[in-house]
Amino acid sequence: MTLKSLFNFINRLSIRLSRFNDIQTLLNHLQLKLIQPGDTRWLSYFRCINAIIHCYAALMITLEHIANERGEESPNASGLLSILKDQSTAFILHISEPILETVSILSKSIQTKNGDFNQLEQSLLGTLLRLEELKDINITEYKQIFETVDKINTSSYNNHNRNRITRSTTNEINLEQLFNDKIVKFIDKIISNISARFKSNVLKLLNCFRIFDVSEVTNESEYGIQEINTIKQQYPIDFNDDLLTEWKVFRKYLFAQKQQTSSNLTQRQQCINLVKKGMIRTMYPQLSLAAEIFLCAPISTATVERDFSTMNRILNGLRNHLTAEHLEQPMRISIKGPADLGNDIKNLIIDCWKSKKLRKISV
Repeated sequence: MTLKSLFNFINRLSIRLSRFNDIQTLLNHLQLKLIQPGDTRWLSYFRCINAIIHCYAALMITLEHIANERGEESPNASGLLSILKDQSTAFILHISEPILETVSILSKSIQTKNGDFNQLEQSLLGTLLRLEELKDINITEYKQIFETVDKINTSSYNNHNRNRITRSTTNEINLEQLFNDKIVKFIDKIISNISARFKSNVLKLLNCFRIFDVSEVTNESEYGIQEINTIKQQYPIDFNDDLLTEWKVFRKYLFAQKQQTSSNLTQRQQCINLVKKGMIRTMYPQLSLAAEIFLCAPISTATVERDFSTMNRILNGLRNHLTAEHLEQPMRISIKGPADLGNDIKNLIIDCWKSKKLRKISV
């Protein structure tokens, strides 16, 4: 079973979705919506599984009602129901929830617009430690999951006729073996992918730029020297000995800022000042270049993902043949334009559009 097939089956027809909502009401459950999992979004998979778990009983009853009707969709409903009744399916869904929740938290920390390296490093370390913890089958969370899955497996939902349509697996499933064979390998693969995405040598280089964090600066003569030399060795063509000279002066400026606690700037803001402020950029050209390198590091994916989401909204079924030139204009309006338009501005836009050429469409 794929999560998408279950989502599509319930949401394809409004009458089917209405029945699902009514059953949730009869069970005194909150009316939850099923979430469609995205191909590349960890958060959507966590929300999808979380919704399925919280309305598991309502889903099974809905599918059983549809299967009992003997209509065109009965075989599909019966197939989905048999999978949901399977003990291994219930176990994998429930055991995956804390794993996907951990990864989704990391995903959200990366997708913040103002994300910085300090935040990334802390989130990354916490995620890896949590994933290692989730490989232990004896933690309290898993004991509760085993109890929940056992209840799902032994429950007949007070209807003896349901097993005539879809029979749950009669063979005993070794859940501990399933955990070791599937879940542990899944967690190891996630850890491997995260480690490949954030390689240690890259993190070590980015860690050097923490010297720009005012909260960490000290008045010691050796503060930042090793980090500056590491940056210089990484980019030998771009930097010369002036980089170290500039740093010895600039760290005094940072330490003076630290004494004025009301005006402390973050690491990111400090680097932006080095790049954008004319006088500071002129005084510290080498440090400004180092700040540019740091600011170009793709830590946050929020801006890029939001731009692609905007493009997908614009390129709907009626506008999917727009050229790059014509697409650029609505993209710029959607991203950089005002959130709300007054009636005067709307009328001005319509009048401008109508004046470009004669159109058959009346506005």
